[in-house]
Amino acid sequence: MFSIEATIKPFKLDDVRETLVDLGVGGMTVTESLRQVPPQRHGRRFSEAQSGTVDFIPHISIEVVVPDWLVDSVLEALCAHGSSGKLDDGQVTVRRVESVVRIRTGDKDDQALST
Repeated sequence: MFSIEATIKPFKLDDVRETLVDLGVGGMTVTESLRQVPPQRHGRRFSEAQSGTVDFIPHISIEVVVPDWLVDSVLEALCAHGSSGKLDDGQVTVRRVESVVRIRTGDKDDQALST
């Protein structure tokens, strides 16, 4: 099993959510977040000091836990439907998960991932 966390632009959420549901992803956690981007440089200006301001851009973080066989499909879907084709689209992080337990029923691992 793997945990996949994607940071995307807010207007791409509906496309990504619909695609993940179509793939059979049982559930997801969606969180509003702010992503830090470095200040843009406009050429070299040695006479001016850097302003030091840090810009934050609103993003959405989506986290899903999927079985091994679904990882590649989810990654392709996130990259295809989460991209706006512009800078600061976001990123995807994949981590291995040792075990999952559904609190309500006590189901473990693959049984806990099914809907």
